[in-house]
Formats: sequence, structure tokens, C-alpha cells
Amino acid sequence: MGLVFGGCGLSGPYREDHHLTNLHVVFLDQPSLHQEWQARTGTPGIAFVAFQGQDFPSVKTLHGFYDFSSQTLYCPKWNFEVCGHELHHAVLGHFHNP
Repeated sequence: MGLVFGGCGLSGPYREDHHLTNLHVVFLDQPSLHQEWQARTGTPGIAFVAFQGQDFPSVKTLHGFYDFSSQTLYCPKWNFEVCGHELHHAVLGHFHNP
């Protein structure tokens, strides 16, 4: 319970401001999202990944993305987890391993 009332473990007040003046947001369905990704990157939105440290191959599916060059966030309208993740890219930049 201490974590819930303690602000998830942060000590003291916390505030971090970011002002995004040129952010464009586009809400898309999954097929349109994959088409947009393909048009921008030349790669499909679904990829087969062979055995990268796993017992079985897997399929990776694009759920949303932030285009740094056009400052545009692409995501499904009511998927707050994906849109929030991409919004963090818009604010904080690249934070995934290449």
C-alpha cells in the first residue's frame, strides 16, 4: 500500500514539463497503420522473427509508431498504452535499443 500512496516510490514532489508545439496525431486501424509504416519505411508492419534466444520463432506486429521526421504519432485511437508509449517517444526521443 505504501507504493500506491507514496507515488510509486518517488520521494518528494515531482514535475517535468514538456511543450509540444508541432505534434501531429493520426489515429488508424491496424491495416492502415501497417500501410502507413510500409509507405514510410519500406518494411512490413508484421515480421517473422526466427529463434532470437527463444525455443520457437515468433511474429512481431507493429502496434503504433512515432515518425520523428514529420513529428507525427500514429496509433489506434483507444489504445492508451500504445499511444502513450509513442507520446513518450515524441517527448523523450529514442529510448529503445537499436
